[in-house]
Amino acid sequence: MAQVTFSLDDLHFCLSSIAPVELKGVGLLREQPHLITGAARLPRETLVEAVTELVAYTGRCAAAARQLANLTPIPLLTASVLEFGV
Repeated sequence: MAQVTFSLDDLHFCLSSIAPVELKGVGLLREQPHLITGAARLPRETLVEAVTELVAYTGRCAAAARQLANLTPIPLLTASVLEFGV
């Protein structure tokens, strides 16, 4: 197996190139920040959809975090991170 060398900048670039998740609730707040004060009126169906999506996404994130916390470490014997001199 070939040696893989990468830097923290490479890792940062890789992670930052992942497209953000577009949630309806976040989009609504971006478009209409006054929604937080309750001054704006949204159709109930839109609000229910946005909140349901946000709650479901939060649940998926929590489940993923639990799974990641329980992963067994795997040594990367053929990878080196330049900043750590390894």
